[in-house]
Amino acid sequence: MEEETGCTLDCGEIKINGKPRCFNLLNVDERIVGGIKQYYKTVSGNAPEGKLSALGEYAKLMQRLEQSTKRKWRKLLVIVDPAVIKIYITRNGAWLDGLEIYPCDEKGRLTKYR
Repeated sequence: MEEETGCTLDCGEIKINGKPRCFNLLNVDERIVGGIKQYYKTVSGNAPEGKLSALGEYAKLMQRLEQSTKRKWRKLLVIVDPAVIKIYITRNGAWLDGLEIYPCDEKGRLTKYR
């Protein structure tokens, strides 16, 4: 991910509306925030509904960061299973303003999906 952004990204905390929140990918100086989620479809091939809900909350949290700081942030989301990404974007595309989504393959390679 650091190659994609051109800067160092660390795991860290940042306050959103006065409450500390943790992110896997954070560079405050460059205003980049995001997370890595190892979510997969269920064994029976269904969408992981609870995980999709958690992704929605995570995206809203990153949007609240912009509102809280009154500054634009680059928002990143890395999801391991491309099938989960497709489901998430299909259901929530209208609400994903400015969110960059990347699938990660078994060798750690990233390809920007959205």
